[in-house]
Amino acid sequence: MALFMLQFASGEDTVIEADAAGRTAEGEIVLERADQHGPPVRFKAYPAEAVTAVFRQAPLDGGGYGWLPQPATGTWWCY
Repeated sequence: MALFMLQFASGEDTVIEADAAGRTAEGEIVLERADQHGPPVRFKAYPAEAVTAVFRQAPLDGGGYGWLPQPATGTWWCY
């Protein structure tokens, strides 16, 4: 599991635990959970206009952890 921080157009931020996050071709932000018993399951989806930024918590070059920004446009998946 990874931690993702979503910043919303409403001004709120939230941290969500998921196995993967992605941006679809339509710009929708989706979050998935997976286990060894089946395919990934989408448990949250947000319309493109609702989310202004997505970050993944990850190790930083100098040590420790920080929030790495994910692309604001285009299709992507982050695990």
